[in-house]
Amino acid sequence: MATPLPIDQSWYRQVLLAAALVGLLVAALGLVYLGVSGAAFEGIFGEPRLDAWSGEWWWIGVTAAGGFLVAGLRKWWKTTDKVPGGVAIIESGKVDYKVAPSWVALALVSAVAGASLGPSFALVMMGGGLAAWVASRRWVGNEDARLYSTLAGIAGGFGGAFTSPMLGSLVVSELAPVPKQKYVDALLPQLIGAVVAFGLFFGVVGSTLLNSFAIPAPEFTTWLLVMGVGLGVASSVVMIVFIAIVKIVTVAGAKLSHSLIRGVVGGALVGLLAVALPLTIGSGNNQLSAVIDNAPAIGAGLLLAVLVGKMLAMALSLQAGFIGGNVLPMLFVGGTAGAIVHILVPGIPYAIAVAAMLAAVPGAVIKAPIGLVLIAALSVGLGPVTTAPVAIAVVTSYLLTAGFAALLRAKRQEVPAVDV
Repeated sequence: MATPLPIDQSWYRQVLLAAALVGLLVAALGLVYLGVSGAAFEGIFGEPRLDAWSGEWWWIGVTAAGGFLVAGLRKWWKTTDKVPGGVAIIESGKVDYKVAPSWVALALVSAVAGASLGPSFALVMMGGGLAAWVASRRWVGNEDARLYSTLAGIAGGFGGAFTSPMLGSLVVSELAPVPKQKYVDALLPQLIGAVVAFGLFFGVVGSTLLNSFAIPAPEFTTWLLVMGVGLGVASSVVMIVFIAIVKIVTVAGAKLSHSLIRGVVGGALVGLLAVALPLTIGSGNNQLSAVIDNAPAIGAGLLLAVLVGKMLAMALSLQAGFIGGNVLPMLFVGGTAGAIVHILVPGIPYAIAVAAMLAAVPGAVIKAPIGLVLIAALSVGLGPVTTAPVAIAVVTSYLLTAGFAALLRAKRQEVPAVDV
């Protein structure tokens, strides 16, 4: 027999109301955050530049100064050395509202300074932190109320970030530590928070994630399923390369024991990469659109350099002490890898290559396959049937990457955590 919703209990009705209010507040805060960080970033670095070595040399000074400032603020605010990523926070179901303001401020400075990180972390901390604060005042000792409201706040942040209420709720619900019998109990507040946040975001921004990339979708054939397997293998290889880059950068960064020096050096290297390969700067949102629209003109060689450079910039940003999310940067990596595959193997339809790797690269390490498949399929504009190879790619990528990590652990090798 199905477990009934606790709608007859006053605390649950209060959680539903709080979800709506938190969704409204986190949308307003998110709009301010994205508006300020976006305007400042564009004022410094301008529109995406496609050519190699077309960045400005003074960018190195900006990113180095940003690394120094973030390292100094982390030291002043006594920020923990290891700040969990957005996925780890969602999986724990807990947000420390006491540190949320300082972490959001650090993410803002990092974004303006050109760190190769995205806004998802700040939105998770804003929504989850605000909801956790409400729960600590209203439902002391009620673990279900605390968890449901916190997840609703996070879903509100994601609903705004993805400008899609369903996608925000779906990703959060796939990752959240909610028992199966309480899944719907927790999902309803998430949907309310995400829908309210989306409503405000859409009212201001006027656009959604749907059909972000104008790529013609192909007719479905069974060969697309085989292509999905191959694209999943390629995505796993990309993620394994990224894991290796993170490992190398972490080992090298450990030689710089002082956080301020590490911040300056790491920031300067991020800036140097941006001078050489301007598409590696920032979150990768606008840059991915530029890549997809101009991939043939850019060429496979330069795109491959951008792909590796972006992964290196992400690893350097984190090692320098910058704070931010990896969702948009990893989507950039996946989409760029898909563009490269299509150029090298034109028989693979552009829309399938981009959508499959857009989902399967981050899908190699996180357990939100349905949300990632829908993010990729809806942003590219695939239909229900042509989404199948994307799903196959995500599953293939995850299984291969997990197997590789298990093999390393069996040989007592440390596997760097990659939190997207």
